[in-house]
Amino acid sequence: MKYVGNKEENIVYKKRPGAYAIIINKDDDKIGIVATEGRYFYLGGGIEKGETKLETLKRELLEESGYTIKNIKEFEEVGSYIFAEDKGYLEVVTSVYIAEFDKKVTEPIEKDHTVLWVKPEEYVSKMFREWQRYIMKRFIEEKKQGKFYV
Repeated sequence: MKYVGNKEENIVYKKRPGAYAIIINKDDDKIGIVATEGRYFYLGGGIEKGETKLETLKRELLEESGYTIKNIKEFEEVGSYIFAEDKGYLEVVTSVYIAEFDKKVTEPIEKDHTVLWVKPEEYVSKMFREWQRYIMKRFIEEKKQGKFYV
């Protein structure tokens, strides 16, 4: 696992495991990300007590998009030390997956989250967190090598 960014000295970080997905669309070269409050993120979120990574991923995708997902593939695990305004200092350990939307089964619960279909190359520098930019760069590299259908 790769850590992205620096850990500040004399700060106590709370562990925050998470599961996120890069949603691909096999019909074009765009991916699905979330826009909220003028910031761009991957769909997904923190793992709640008693959940597996995949349970978290499926729950978060349903909450944020209203869709179930299919063709889920592990992509990479990444760690980062961040400050989140609502949660304080966090050591984020994130499992990132590649997946596709399957069926829309409900309306999204998180009304302030909008799914955008974007070209990864145009959003690398726009992703909110440093670890997200790192993952996007890795995704683009692997896409160029033909490892994913995008």
